[in-house]
Amino acid sequence: MSKSKARRKRDHVLRNTGRDVTRLRSTLPDFSIMERTTKTKKETLAKNHTKHKKRSPLERDIPLSRDRFYFNYPPIYTILLLRTASGR
Repeated sequence: MSKSKARRKRDHVLRNTGRDVTRLRSTLPDFSIMERTTKTKKETLAKNHTKHKKRSPLERDIPLSRDRFYFNYPPIYTILLLRTASGR
């Protein structure tokens, strides 16, 4: 089998300078060695359950109702001022 171009370059450096380039390599790989697994059914259901419900743990037990939302209505005194200004 023939030598690769990188192998020939390494041999050339070893012959001419006496330096073994393979010893300069790191012992740790350059890529992630974390084992990736498929999510379990429980993890998938938990993600789908909380996907659109980014609420604090204290609010999770409170059902969503109209009382929980903030409506930006104008204050009542501005409505009264507008009514008196229009002559009603």
